[in-house]
Amino acid sequence: MELIKITNNYELKDELVKLLISFRDFLAGLKNKEDKMSIKEGIEEIDYYLDKNYPIYVAQKDNQLAGYFILKYDDDAVWLEHFYVKKEFRKQGIGSALFKKAEEEIENQGYVNLYNWVHPNNHRMINFLKKQGYDVLNMIEIRKKFKDEDLKSEVTVDDNKFKYN
Repeated sequence: MELIKITNNYELKDELVKLLISFRDFLAGLKNKEDKMSIKEGIEEIDYYLDKNYPIYVAQKDNQLAGYFILKYDDDAVWLEHFYVKKEFRKQGIGSALFKKAEEEIENQGYVNLYNWVHPNNHRMINFLKKQGYDVLNMIEIRKKFKDEDLKSEVTVDDNKFKYN
């Protein structure tokens, strides 16, 4: 397996865009939605991150892209903006290698912590982060229901139940 930093002159753009679309499909599935991203939208999103100089790394195994991450620098914080490993490559150490590389990248830039947004139904990612030593819940975002919004899930935090989309 090889970790490759993506730059504006990268050759793996088409494969990276496919990974990004798979990631977006996965996230939509967590919300019981089917939001299909187009190839054009995927290219625009990747180009946006590259124009902002946000680090993008891919993992390549057996001549295929197996996963990727994107870091987003936001004032004094660095967010793991995207983190995705294809299903057929999971449980092979690729996610751990990518995550370790993300942590190395922020440390090299002088940052201490890597912040992670995680959908509460993404139990695999939550468990993965716990295995990486991440166990401090930093913030909960709460809002009112949108008009005509159909909320199908519920999340419990301490003794509080919240509807979740």
